[in-house]
Amino acid sequence: MLDFANTAAGRETAAPVEHLLSPANLVAWAAHAGVLDATAKRQADAAVSADAATARKLLRDARQLRGAIYAVGAAIAHGGAPSEADLRMLKAFAEWTLGAAALASAADGGFKFDFTHAPPGIALLGRLAWSAVDLLATAPPERIKQCPGHGCGWLFLDVSKNNSRRWCDMATCGNRTKATRFRQRH
Repeated sequence: MLDFANTAAGRETAAPVEHLLSPANLVAWAAHAGVLDATAKRQADAAVSADAATARKLLRDARQLRGAIYAVGAAIAHGGAPSEADLRMLKAFAEWTLGAAALASAADGGFKFDFTHAPPGIALLGRLAWSAVDLLATAPPERIKQCPGHGCGWLFLDVSKNNSRRWCDMATCGNRTKATRFRQRH
């Protein structure tokens, strides 16, 4: 769920970029990222269109959850312990949404939380929160990394064989940094 954390870019720059500008952006991102299937997207679209106040709250909650996921991931990426406040925030979202979930069989023979019948906002936040909890519970901490690219800071899971990935994307941040170093030398 690190991709969700990366929906705000350039956090440590003078001009951070917010990609979740509206509840509709949030729903569109969630569908594009596979968090919501077509049916869940239609339900979420209808919900955010029907009630502006609820839609704004969903966006605020999603950004708050995203902030906690990012802070926890960044702390782990730097070899530190996440703050208790950020862990409590993630836990609060997971607990809040759990009551609306069902336990269902997963494709791999195990089980998963199913938010199919949950209210659309809770379904979206629940999928995000529990995906983050699952990642934190199963990913080796040394595999959670933060891109050192200038103004980037994106989080990623290093799945390279020897755990040597350094950049969020070699074609962008890695190439930019290498080109800058080359220009400085020549």
